Amino acid sequence: MLVQSATSQVTPDHRAGAPACGAPGPRGRPALAFETGTRDGAAVLAMTGQLVAETVVTAEAKILTTTVLAGRPLNLVLDLTGIDAIDQLGTALLTKTRFTVSAARGTLHLVAPPGGAVHPALNRYLRRISVPQMQDVPAAPMPSAVRRA
Repeated sequence: MLVQSATSQVTPDHRAGAPACGAPGPRGRPALAFETGTRDGAAVLAMTGQLVAETVVTAEAKILTTTVLAGRPLNLVLDLTGIDAIDQLGTALLTKTRFTVSAARGTLHLVAPPGGAVHPALNRYLRRISVPQMQDVPAAPMPSAVRRA
């Protein structure tokens, strides 16, 4: 699940002293910040800023790390409400993420409000797994108990 950046610059995670999320980073570069957590048995990755060519490699690495570290069965929620700009590479990353989670026999949900920057960029396959608010994400199914003979 590798994406090549359109430029050689990669924007790091938001750190103390760095510009506020969504504001251009050093030298006018787009910024992207991440926050991870869990909710109802799902791994949640919230992104804030711009999911564009300059930040997509960093986003991909964070998504992959979250996917690997999440419990099984995999239930991943990408909260995209804080994304204020997305381009074709950002949308392609979301499609790759859906394929990767599906290949791992997991579940992916995108939180993308209809009035936000991300929702208009989603294709019909991604819209099927998107919800307008975090409260609309279905709870993760409990793993079935193993029967013993």
